[in-house]
Amino acid sequence: MISSGSETLDTLLGGGIRSGMITDVYGESGSGKTQLCFTLAVNCIKNGGKVMFVDTAGTFRPERIMEIGGLWDVLEKITYLRALVTADQINAIQKIADLDPQLVIIDTVTGLFSVEYSGPSRHLAVMKHLRSLAMAAMASRCAVVVTNMVRSVPANVVDQAGRNVVPAISPVQQREYLGSSVSIYSPIKLKLEIIDAKNSMFRAKLVQPPRAAAIEFGISTRGISDLA
Repeated sequence: MISSGSETLDTLLGGGIRSGMITDVYGESGSGKTQLCFTLAVNCIKNGGKVMFVDTAGTFRPERIMEIGGLWDVLEKITYLRALVTADQINAIQKIADLDPQLVIIDTVTGLFSVEYSGPSRHLAVMKHLRSLAMAAMASRCAVVVTNMVRSVPANVVDQAGRNVVPAISPVQQREYLGSSVSIYSPIKLKLEIIDAKNSMFRAKLVQPPRAAAIEFGISTRGISDLA
């Protein structure tokens, strides 16, 4: 298990991030996805592990990881790969066996596919990539964390005649981008939400396997943390 940095979040996850499988973390921009990845990386390294970080969106911040870790040499245990096209992201999987990391992070998993593919081929490409990633996680017994974005879609409210009623009570709702395709190979799905960005208050809900209760957490200079 790799600790998130928050005891309440670890409890929600059943002890932390699990090895041998994919954990999908999704939410709107600014909800703490990348900060969670940085904190997980630091905690993995502090426990003697190595990290492979695949950056598809330019989110990697070495100075932030050093701030969370409190040690300048924490970066020496991170293999950083900047993926500019889907081929870079896909080929990164082949490096897992050689590098033998305890944690693999892909931030974000669908962004490049949304640019290079369209229609059903986009879903097929994402599913193929996640399948290869899941098999690598099982073979290497490493924990894999992928982040994903959400999109706002109109809420469908249907009356007894089957007609869409507009306006709906909730005019829009947030759904994970390509969520149905990502879910197939992600046994653990965690949704992050912003409660109060100014006061660094956030919410996490375990979507898969489903849990009714949600927990709250904060983000400090040392990364993900419990609220005081």
